[in-house]
Amino acid sequence: MEYLSLLPHTPPMRLVEEVVSVEPGQQAVCRRLTRADDFYFQGHFPGQPVVPAIVLIELLAQTGGLAAGTSRPGEPHQPRALRVAAVDGFRFPAGCGTDVVLEAQARVVGRMGGLFKIEGTVTADGVLVARGSLTLADVPSR
Repeated sequence: MEYLSLLPHTPPMRLVEEVVSVEPGQQAVCRRLTRADDFYFQGHFPGQPVVPAIVLIELLAQTGGLAAGTSRPGEPHQPRALRVAAVDGFRFPAGCGTDVVLEAQARVVGRMGGLFKIEGTVTADGVLVARGSLTLADVPSR
């Protein structure tokens, strides 16, 4: 399955560049290489670029969306339009800049109706840069 095509985002907001693994309905691991010309480095911060915390959260949300938005084996595939509904308890123990591999690991830890609770981490070249949870909501398509 071409997992990237399941994301509703397009560049530059599609932060996921590589899908490492997906266990449908359970977990996913995705990567992105940061580059000096990434849009979020413009002005953040001149001469000392730092990946904004919200970009790390969005990368984890997109990774969690692939985990939650894919059907488990034996279930019919139902495309989902997932949106971030809540962000909770994020911590950012280190910063990161350009030319690092960001790896997001997301797990679906709860589901109630159209809500999916995601927990996960983001590392930069193996160093933990973000950890937290978020809730994704399945919204009706228009």
